Amino acid sequence: MKKVLLLACTAALALGTGEAARADATYTDASGDSKTAPDITAVTARHDASGKLTFTVRTSHVALGADSLVDIAFDTDLNPDTGGSGVEYLFLVGSSGWQFVRWDGTRFVHAGASSATGSYANGVATFKVSKDDLGVVAKFSFWAGSHQLDANGNVIAEDTAPEGTNAYVYALTQRLRLTAGTPTAVPAKPAAGKAFMVRTRVARGDSGTLIRTGVVTCGVRVGGAPLPATGRMRNGVAACAMKLPAKAKGKLVRVTIKITFAGASTTKTFSARAG
Repeated sequence: MKKVLLLACTAALALGTGEAARADATYTDASGDSKTAPDITAVTARHDASGKLTFTVRTSHVALGADSLVDIAFDTDLNPDTGGSGVEYLFLVGSSGWQFVRWDGTRFVHAGASSATGSYANGVATFKVSKDDLGVVAKFSFWAGSHQLDANGNVIAEDTAPEGTNAYVYALTQRLRLTAGTPTAVPAKPAAGKAFMVRTRVARGDSGTLIRTGVVTCGVRVGGAPLPATGRMRNGVAACAMKLPAKAKGKLVRVTIKITFAGASTTKTFSARAG
């Protein structure tokens, strides 16, 4: 990968930030504009709850030739006047392996990031790194490039995504998390042959605001036998209502409440013996 490292300063072109990106995004790139370089057709970016970032770059080359490479450049402080031509970190992959490098103030050097991995298979370059090793907290910009070199290591053809001087701006948004309080029962103790309800307050994990809508799924068993129940959400409270059978006395009543809202869910369980 010596040739790749020598190319790092050349590949880190000064591109502006303009094309907005959202978390877990897929972008297409025009085809047929790369000449002999790998033709970039799609770029994806996503992250998980732990902050592990994954980027893919799809090209027209099933395998990279000895004189081809694909890279992703990162402007982690959104400042084109810092780094190497605005680039703080750079991922590069070629036919002989991959490198993750950083700008040390004068040149690109090995980043030494334990979380970083790279690969190229079946026309797709894949880069993975943690947000901590990339040095970002909430937002950064990035762009992808492909390059074809001649025998002397000079770039003779290339492709970029997005086109022109734009870059993707990626936000590390936090996925919604729901929190639910300790379930309470009405009445406090279930009684055979009587109406019974279990309820819990549900809020957003990021703001603590009670949710007003959502889907409530109830799972009820009395002595191991299933029992129908009706779920509802009202004023931030999820509830499961049912009528216990007359023969429920002495049996364990177990109620599971699952609340789903905006793709997030949380579950609470209540159990008590019927009187």
